[in-house]
Amino acid sequence: MKLLKGFNFLRLFLNLVFTGFILFAAVNNNEKNLHLSFIFLYNILLFVPAWINNFWFLPKLRKNKKIKRYLISVLALFIASIITLGQYLKWLYSQFNTTKLVDFTPFAITSPAPKSLEKYQHYVDVFPGILVLMIVMTIGYAVQEFLLKIKKEEKINTQQTLAELSLLKSQISPHFLFNVLNSLYALSLKKSEETPDVILKLSDILRYSLYESQEKEISIIKEIQILNTYIDIEKLRISENANITFNHDEVKDSVKIAPMLLLSLIENAFKHGTDSTIETSHIKAFLSCADKSLIFNCENSFKESSQKDFGGIGIENIRKRLQLLYPSKHIFEIEKYKDTFKVTLEIKF
Repeated sequence: MKLLKGFNFLRLFLNLVFTGFILFAAVNNNEKNLHLSFIFLYNILLFVPAWINNFWFLPKLRKNKKIKRYLISVLALFIASIITLGQYLKWLYSQFNTTKLVDFTPFAITSPAPKSLEKYQHYVDVFPGILVLMIVMTIGYAVQEFLLKIKKEEKINTQQTLAELSLLKSQISPHFLFNVLNSLYALSLKKSEETPDVILKLSDILRYSLYESQEKEISIIKEIQILNTYIDIEKLRISENANITFNHDEVKDSVKIAPMLLLSLIENAFKHGTDSTIETSHIKAFLSCADKSLIFNCENSFKESSQKDFGGIGIENIRKRLQLLYPSKHIFEIEKYKDTFKVTLEIKF
């Protein structure tokens, strides 16, 4: 609604500017020093049909789509305007003893009437001006309506994107919590002394999930911290033979990324890369980032039989989020080898 009001205001403003320009040109061209009120009235009447069409007929056509009624209305308006303005111009010609249309308007677009119709020359004189203004302002209306349609579509698409992102985030948090609670449950079964520490770290993760994840972007340093916290928790429940590494280049706090974007990849790697049936499990993750790009590699071991649902919610969510957050600015690849899965994510800022 606000968008529509804004465009109506813009349309009115442009019409007034255009009219003002024509009136200024008419006054500036007043070489015979005719009374300005007559010149103003003629040029205002010249605009009246175009205004009625722009602010009444065309909006009604846009709503009811009744093209036949619109054409009849425009034709009636056009004829009535020619008769009215023609009579006024005839009076001006006789009053100021001139037959030059240019004395009254810069829209002096005319041609001599046929000899048999010379006495109706005043109608011939007003015809082109009214027609040209109506056409020009109708084109302007059509262009503004087209731009308004584009703006509305952009607004709808933005709202749909935000709604979808919100849905994806609401799926991420429970999924993330489910995995962490599984780790905590495994530790409690072992009656591990590290359980309190894990609960403390879990509270940090939950705080991150509840608050930081609501932001559009966060510092990459915060994302790295939560990855390290999650990895510390997971390490407590898996075999000591598992080789888990996460390294990264020196990063700048100025580099921003969507929250919990990399976490799903790490979660997925632990889910499938630390299977108890795998003799030597490994997860190797590496992050490098600069001002204009970020590259994240994550490789994990797997067993073919246990990978029927590789990816699941985490991978699917990250794929959708990337499409919404970084359209045409990311590369997301999954490579499957004999006993290894490798994920590569590149984001261009």
